[in-house]
Amino acid sequence: MSEALAIFWNGEPVAQIPALSRGLQYGDGVFRTMLMLDGTVIAAEAQLAKLVADAAALGLQAPALDRLHADLASAAAFGHATIKLLTAEADRLLIIHPPPAAGSAPVVEGIAAIRSPVTMAAQPLLAGIKHLNRLEQVLASRDWPNGIDEALLGDDRGQPVCATRANLFWVRNAVLHTPSLDRCGVAGVTRSRVLALAEAAGIECRIGSQPWSALMAADEAFLTGSLIGIWPLRAIDSHCYHGARPITRRLQGLLGHPSNVVPLTVR
Repeated sequence: MSEALAIFWNGEPVAQIPALSRGLQYGDGVFRTMLMLDGTVIAAEAQLAKLVADAAALGLQAPALDRLHADLASAAAFGHATIKLLTAEADRLLIIHPPPAAGSAPVVEGIAAIRSPVTMAAQPLLAGIKHLNRLEQVLASRDWPNGIDEALLGDDRGQPVCATRANLFWVRNAVLHTPSLDRCGVAGVTRSRVLALAEAAGIECRIGSQPWSALMAADEAFLTGSLIGIWPLRAIDSHCYHGARPITRRLQGLLGHPSNVVPLTVR
């Protein structure tokens, strides 16, 4: 990620991240990465609710919501930005980065991914939580070939779980599928929003673990994330997805994520 525009520690601007934070020393904390557009964080309430819920799942004392809202308000002056909010016990760390690079190609044409050799370890106590231990994703982000935009990780049972920075969906015979995250993986806010929108639109949704062959046999596949909204997958390794992607396009419209609608510009 690009160099930070600003760093706030417990609501106060600082020049660098405090080294004595328990979360930074032990990974004993949780975080959310969010997109801010014109000073407003996309899906802010859902993001903060998930942050608090993840902290509770780890037995951590989450900061009061009014303090978390104040942290986001302190970033509003930056207009368009990527916001990373971490909490470890009652401490809060807010890091503000430039917004994602503009461009419609991933939204329209889709991206290319590879299957990572990194296997996600099963730990049900941590499943679904966006905690500070992200070494599996770090390892899977190394040494991508040219032209590759993401890597997909599987579990110890040989089943796809997620991408390094996004949740995974696919469509087969007009049915929407996404992996179960009861053993590993992060349950993203945008993933939850897409599932709710699909159900409301009458699209059948199935959550469950399936083999890689089910993903490769899909009619459509896409990734979701707070910064990207919905990005179609055009290829995984040498396997290519063809067709008009009708359900992916429909869900992009229903989600209305700004980076799926208009290019972001730096102000």
